[in-house]
Amino acid sequence: MRNLLLVLLLLLVIVVGVGFYQGWFSFSTSRDPDTGKVGGQLSIDKDKMKSDIEKAKQKLTKPADQPREQANGN
Repeated sequence: MRNLLLVLLLLLVIVVGVGFYQGWFSFSTSRDPDTGKVGGQLSIDKDKMKSDIEKAKQKLTKPADQPREQANGN
């Protein structure tokens, strides 16, 4: 059970890291000068995520559709 939780945590960290790298997630902070309070906002770009997933699917399926001779350059 402990190993499963560790694997799930690792997958979550990887997804979040890739998401920030790809621009799917962004985090911004703001500070109210009157009260001194600091706030944070997490934004998720669902359209970019869908677009990137579709591009990845196309890249993964494209080589499978080509005959073997064309892929080798013959």
